[in-house]
Amino acid sequence: MLTEKENQVYNFIIKYQEKHGKSPLLREVAKGIGISSKGVAHRYIKSLESNSMLEKKAYRHRGLIRVNKIGDRKAVKLKGFGKIAAGGPIEAVPDRDMLELDHIFSNEKCYALKVQGDSMIEAGINSGDWVIVEKQSKVLKSKIAVILIDNQDVTLKYIKQLNKNYVELVPANKKLSPIKYNVGRISIQGIVIGQIRVY
Repeated sequence: MLTEKENQVYNFIIKYQEKHGKSPLLREVAKGIGISSKGVAHRYIKSLESNSMLEKKAYRHRGLIRVNKIGDRKAVKLKGFGKIAAGGPIEAVPDRDMLELDHIFSNEKCYALKVQGDSMIEAGINSGDWVIVEKQSKVLKSKIAVILIDNQDVTLKYIKQLNKNYVELVPANKKLSPIKYNVGRISIQGIVIGQIRVY
């Protein structure tokens, strides 16, 4: 998975090659991406080589060649961190599932959870769906959160601040009722930013 700067270096090199018919020098790469250090530019290029995006031909002054287009990179894979309750809380146990996502989510702060239960069905999240979660400890209003309860159980709910001491975990299912918790018992693990349903 390339960083934003590595993508910037890669795109600069490709555009330079297309325009000039040769590869740029390190100082040209550095200047092209707005930095002064050739050493930093060299690190980015070495990373692109290790990711099989570029290849350096030995003993050639401008020996960088493109190996893969960005669109040809290997599929992004998110680790499956186990199941998550969308009913009553369940114990969070990591498993070895791997969810492949080809250029949909490439944010390193993201991970995937498989939903178990029906408490979020009115938000369009069904049991068996995968939700894509971005790690963060604060929840924006109206966002679905991954919430850890008593450092043991994890659940998927809306969260409502009742006062400085209590919050309410709110399901998206009219058949179920919100549950009140002391703020000391819960911690936010992230917010849902996407969803995948496999049929």
